[in-house]
Amino acid sequence: MDINEQERIDAVNRYIKGDKPADIYRDANRSKKWLTGWVNRFKTGEEEWYISRSRAPKKHGRKTNEEIERVIVSIRKALMEGNEHESKYLGVGTDAIQYRMNELGFSEDEMPSASTIKRIVKKHGLKVNKRERYKRVKSKKRYTLLNPTQIDEVHQMDFVGPRFIKGYGPISSLHLIDVVSTRVHIEQFGSVLIYDSLL
Repeated sequence: MDINEQERIDAVNRYIKGDKPADIYRDANRSKKWLTGWVNRFKTGEEEWYISRSRAPKKHGRKTNEEIERVIVSIRKALMEGNEHESKYLGVGTDAIQYRMNELGFSEDEMPSASTIKRIVKKHGLKVNKRERYKRVKSKKRYTLLNPTQIDEVHQMDFVGPRFIKGYGPISSLHLIDVVSTRVHIEQFGSVLIYDSLL
């Protein structure tokens, strides 16, 4: 085991014990992204997660590498469960999976196409039933019916995202609409406000 591998193991062990992430990556003279990447690699369950992957292009043809398939399944399940802080409000689609794989250190050459990821998701029965997931329940008059007539009397607010932009990362939007005038105000935020678990 070389010195870099031991450094990764020590850093993740400190993270598991509850040390502040900022202290961990600063002590190691590393970046937050470095720590996040190795913590996520550890969470995949790989036996030798701390070993660097080859950056050489891999030609998989039609057959997907078993390790990549296992990672896709693991990421999809984590996103669907949403138990981790950084995945609680994430989408579960192809773009979210590709973004997480990039964070784990997969190069563009290693990254499966969207159609391949969808095929793997379907193969493992990890499709989301949108009708059940977003099913609306009738209020049965449990709430007071509002009939605003003045501007600024009632606003509706919705948090949308994140959406993943290739080469940049996650972007989220805060939408605010005035119910009477239907005027809209939108604010967009980068990953710093979404992935704050390492601050």
